[in-house]
Amino acid sequence: MKILVTVGTTAFDELIIEIDRAFKHDTNVSIMAQVSEKSCCETHNIRTFDFCDNLQPYIEQADVVVTHAGAGSVYSMLESGKKLVVVPNLQRADKHQLELAKYVHDNKFAIACLDLKTLKPCILQAVSTDFSPYQREKFFGHSIIRDLLI
Repeated sequence: MKILVTVGTTAFDELIIEIDRAFKHDTNVSIMAQVSEKSCCETHNIRTFDFCDNLQPYIEQADVVVTHAGAGSVYSMLESGKKLVVVPNLQRADKHQLELAKYVHDNKFAIACLDLKTLKPCILQAVSTDFSPYQREKFFGHSIIRDLLI
């Protein structure tokens, strides 16, 4: 199994450390992780690379993607159609990541992993789950916003 982990531009070392630990004895698992430039964790079983604008080649190779619950990352991964595990960074002061993780889980678009101790079972569940296909809704509120600003 090939796993891609992405954390965007904000460090989420707890996620990287946990996935490294969880799969340390699984020789049939290959993990590639996009880490933040601010990341300071050492990994033993993961190949890492810094944030980049084009994750598509990595996404195409992955069987499952594990992502932080940043909106940009989550929605781009949903549009890719890959099996997905969304992990909110609960160390953040705002709670929008938790809300987004619950939204994708409740709508059966992805698995939400709300406790890092359950990361491995969440990943294994995602691989065997048939998710509802995500369809991006076009935004038609430009005129409403414009009218509010005038």
